[in-house]
Amino acid sequence: MNPVLPASTSAYPKGSVTKHPRLAALPLALLAACALATPARAQADTVPEPPASHRALNLGANGVGLSIGNSRQWTGLRLNASDHQVRQVNGVNLTVWKPRRNPQFEMNGLAVGLLAPVAHRINGAALGGLGVVATDQINGVAAAGLVTLARQHLRGVGLGGIAVVGDHGIDGIASAGLVVLSEGDVHGITSAGLVSIVEGRHTGASLGLIAAYTDGVLTGASLSLGATAVKGESHGLVGGGLVVVGHRLNGVQGAGLALLADSVSGVTVGGLGIDADRVRGVAVAGARMHTSALQGLSVSAWNDVRGPQRGITIGLFNYARELHGVQVGVLNYVRSNPKGLRLLPVFNTSF
Repeated sequence: MNPVLPASTSAYPKGSVTKHPRLAALPLALLAACALATPARAQADTVPEPPASHRALNLGANGVGLSIGNSRQWTGLRLNASDHQVRQVNGVNLTVWKPRRNPQFEMNGLAVGLLAPVAHRINGAALGGLGVVATDQINGVAAAGLVTLARQHLRGVGLGGIAVVGDHGIDGIASAGLVVLSEGDVHGITSAGLVSIVEGRHTGASLGLIAAYTDGVLTGASLSLGATAVKGESHGLVGGGLVVVGHRLNGVQGAGLALLADSVSGVTVGGLGIDADRVRGVAVAGARMHTSALQGLSVSAWNDVRGPQRGITIGLFNYARELHGVQVGVLNYVRSNPKGLRLLPVFNTSF
């Protein structure tokens, strides 16, 4: 069966390849974040609420020192059960319970929550038994037992036992046990035990144990033991233990079983097969290399060029509709040659 799509059709049929990685992985991240996201979503709620009580035992002067309770603004060491309508903390903030609304909370320093530190913006470091949530940005290091979530940008290092999410972008390193997800651009490294998903441009490296998906332009590397997909262009290294699917792959790309793309350029390897509308450079496939146009060298048991071939094919059976080069193999067929010279053993060229 020929899996190549017509030239006018993208290598991603509507509703198939481009949607599968996200639909499969996103519910896992959302499920893990469900219990933690409620206060974060409430931060954006414009409905006014009664003023919070800011009762606290403050040991210090001018807002500096030790604070025990729900102080509104503090510098130093602050201990509280559950943060509510906090404005700013500079220093160390320790909490034990799920926070309430804190739409303007800016945390500068170290935030530690037995359940989850939640703030508008976190600058420094944050540790959460279940999660770390910022309704705006995380700038620094954040680590959580389940989910690290930045609704705008994650800049620095984000670690999560289940998921790390930087809604609008990630700059730095994001690593999670199951899912890393960003709907914006990523500059840095993402790694996940299940799937790494970048819906914008990615400059750096993407590692997914089962799958890695990039929606925009990839500059760097994207690797997985299962399937790797690049909807946009790639410039660098793309590898999949089973399958690689892409639009325009440039550099080095390889798959343990099959590689499918609109076009490939550079060095392309498919354990069983390569299926691309255009192939430029060097292509090596165990069973079959199929393309509509070849420019370069292809080595495969069956080289199937359904258009112009400019270069060399080496295999058991070589086929080209139009040949500008040579074929070397057991049987070699050139459709554009005169009758009697189309099918030749060992060697064929244009006559």
